[in-house]
Amino acid sequence: MIATARRFGLLLGIEMRRALSRRAVWVLIALALLLITLTGVVAFVTSNDFDAAAPGLDIARMVDLWPARGADGVLGATMIFLVVGALLGGSTVTGAEWQHGTVVVVCTWEVRRGRLLIARIVSAGLLAFIIGFGLLVVFCLSLTPTYLLRGSTDGADIAFWGEVLSAMGRMAAVGALGATTGAAVASIGRRTAVAIGAAFAYLAIIEGAVRGFWPERAPWLIGENAAIVLTAANLDNAAFTRSVATAAVTLCGYVLALVAVAVLLFRGRDLAGAS
Repeated sequence: MIATARRFGLLLGIEMRRALSRRAVWVLIALALLLITLTGVVAFVTSNDFDAAAPGLDIARMVDLWPARGADGVLGATMIFLVVGALLGGSTVTGAEWQHGTVVVVCTWEVRRGRLLIARIVSAGLLAFIIGFGLLVVFCLSLTPTYLLRGSTDGADIAFWGEVLSAMGRMAAVGALGATTGAAVASIGRRTAVAIGAAFAYLAIIEGAVRGFWPERAPWLIGENAAIVLTAANLDNAAFTRSVATAAVTLCGYVLALVAVAVLLFRGRDLAGAS
């Protein structure tokens, strides 16, 4: 058991390093940093006439980073970018193996295909969490000059920063689930584009149709459960209530099912034509 765990840990480390060697991963990180930099610059320039007494959300007010209604905060605006980026990165990690024909070579080194794919998918999720949390920290730092020189830090106490860190952790966790999902679907479809297309089709078309024709099924939709986890609050105008824990378990159940399917297919695939 100890030897198996040690072997898996070694394999996990190798897969994390291989994922970080992907150019697409660094392109996504660079793009995120560019957008964060632009946001910081624009916030500083446009906050010249900041009025602390003005109502409504303002990027120059530190407490608006994550107010009582988290989804309406400045940090909440980064949610979609983080999750989409994580999905793209996770899809690249496994999809690139098939597209570049390196699957056979790696399986020669690690003959247990199930363990190999699980390590690859888990590594994608871990990296997505670490990178996502790091990017959120950089995002907050990019707004610091605006808060200190042109905005307001009133009300930003320890309790506030505890809420912010908790929100960042939840956002990074949902990003990790997105990366894991992308990695699993890309393995099933053997292409990065398959994962991206499947995610778009499901979230934009299938879940949209369910909301319109079978609203009673909404508590089981990925979008609703992800929103509850991200905001740690019930959805506005929703006909149901659900705890964060229940929503998180629901999302994890879907991801685990996809991973199980991906592993089963990968173990039984003929790799003769993959190289």
